[in-house]
Amino acid sequence: VKTIDDVTKMVFMCGRFKRNYVDKEYGVPFLSGKNIIQIRPSDLKYISLTETSDINDLKLEATWTLITRSGTIGRTCFVWKNYENYAATEHIIRIVPNEEEIDPGCLYAFLSSSYGKQQVLRFRHGSVIDEVTAKQIKKVIIPLPSESEQKEIGDLVRAAYEKLAEAIRLEDEAQKILMDALTNNSAATADI
Repeated sequence: VKTIDDVTKMVFMCGRFKRNYVDKEYGVPFLSGKNIIQIRPSDLKYISLTETSDINDLKLEATWTLITRSGTIGRTCFVWKNYENYAATEHIIRIVPNEEEIDPGCLYAFLSSSYGKQQVLRFRHGSVIDEVTAKQIKKVIIPLPSESEQKEIGDLVRAAYEKLAEAIRLEDEAQKILMDALTNNSAATADI
């Protein structure tokens, strides 16, 4: 048994920053707390690539676990074939695993379990809006299975996220085929 602090390189939240929203072609996708639990994020906004200071510090990387820290606390997401290089709000804590200590997928699996979530929720505080801090998340206790068990758990998590990414890709492909067929049929009907 160890703490999250023992098995991570970093647990952090970004500071507040001015958000300059722009059209898709001029920005980077920006995730809010509600977006991280959506299969296909809706109402996605884009923040400016040129007008956002330290934009690279806001970008997410593969193997990180994201956890909401205010409002609805404890929503989790694994960054794997989904949100790499997206930016995220300061209301999401980033958990960067130390892969020499724990399999990243295993870390995510625990934090997204009812055991992990209950430990996170025990730290909530606030008079109007519930919050937790990165410092508190570091204190969460995590059981450490053997390396082979961690890998088995992590492989299942990664496979699930890969299948989800493939399903989204196939759905997009099906939609394109349908729209192309409808457009071609509409054009053919108009010619008649």
